[in-house]
Amino acid sequence: MTNVKQIKHLVNEQMEAIQVSSATGDAILNGIKIAQRKKQRRSKIGFSLSAIAVLFLGFAFMTRISPAFAQIFEDVPGLGAIVAIVEYDRGVEDSVRNNYFEAIGVSAKENDVTFTLDGVIADDTGMLLSYTLESPNTVNGYHLGDTVLLQNEEELGLAYVTSEHAQKEVVQKVESTIRISDPSGAIDYNNPAFTLKFSIRGEEDLTFVIPFELKNKIAKPKHYKLNREVVVEGQKFTVEQVKISPLHAAIDIITDPQNDMVIFDFSSIKLQNESGNVWGSGSTSISGFGSADTTKRTIYLESNYFQESEELYLIIGDILAMPRDEREIVIDFDKKEVASISKQYPLQLEIIDESSFKVVFDKHLGFNQTIFTNGEDRNGRKVPLAISHRISDTTNSQVFTLEQGAKNNPVTFVLQGYPNYLENDTRIKVK
Repeated sequence: MTNVKQIKHLVNEQMEAIQVSSATGDAILNGIKIAQRKKQRRSKIGFSLSAIAVLFLGFAFMTRISPAFAQIFEDVPGLGAIVAIVEYDRGVEDSVRNNYFEAIGVSAKENDVTFTLDGVIADDTGMLLSYTLESPNTVNGYHLGDTVLLQNEEELGLAYVTSEHAQKEVVQKVESTIRISDPSGAIDYNNPAFTLKFSIRGEEDLTFVIPFELKNKIAKPKHYKLNREVVVEGQKFTVEQVKISPLHAAIDIITDPQNDMVIFDFSSIKLQNESGNVWGSGSTSISGFGSADTTKRTIYLESNYFQESEELYLIIGDILAMPRDEREIVIDFDKKEVASISKQYPLQLEIIDESSFKVVFDKHLGFNQTIFTNGEDRNGRKVPLAISHRISDTTNSQVFTLEQGAKNNPVTFVLQGYPNYLENDTRIKVK
């Protein structure tokens, strides 16, 4: 097997030859799961991982690469799945260019299906795992199930995002990736031995147990303490620090609990160096942690870890916010009517039936935040929601279905996002 170090020269020369088209791909929100366990080695900060804080789009890609670069992918397991990411995530691209990719090549077989953990990019923010799923028959009928990472036989409290490729023809092999995010430092790289449990569902449910050990040294993050307060139309927040690792640049922001408006999101935030090069949201799969109801949040951007810059700036554009007392919407599903809604911040809302409703954003086609994550009935019982997004060049709507029905109407929903923008243009020197 070709060593990763031996391909660096070819990677540097041929990376620009990759052309990726997403024209045939369908956006797949396959699964976002938090595994929170009571038994962990040390106490950890609690994070909210919701549709508001996390945005993941998985695409089926067609790739066209040069013969030399194709040979690289054949010789190094795992890079075949990574190629679909490098075009849209410069941190991953730079990690590959700089040999920060470790081949694993450990397999497990259940019945006629083989799961191979091909390789990993690991840092203090988590891991990007590449894998191959194959069968002499077909893998079309299988869907991704639960993913768990264990260390010292304990499940780690992490966020897992798995991606699968939409297949329109019978295939015997699929290469894809798993994103594991570690916002609270659960992973201890001083002990490099891990076990991945990965399940797939189909005519029969299969579970693969993959022990693996990391050999390469884990890169130390670059910390930049800022503690810079910003005020936008009377709303205060503090940019606490920027931490740059190979997979992500993490921006820690603290919002002032005394603000009369709730800040839903920082819709435009990026890093820029002295030459004007920009690192934005990219396709990091997990865009951050925290929500409108937490004062601390972490925003993930593309990483410039391997890029040497004399100067680096954090640029924060418009933010999404609205008054705290305008967030509640009350719906009576028995009567099929909206009992209460803000007159100043209205929504184009349609009640579909006794347990579902739709919100349309005709005037805000670019708005992609999930505006509700759950409801609460009149007895204070939490009502989970199933959420469906329909986004195109001409349509932008969100459909919400009460998973347990609306037994005790009316149901109150609290907005977790709204297309109300506060103009802002803040430039903070990082280094």
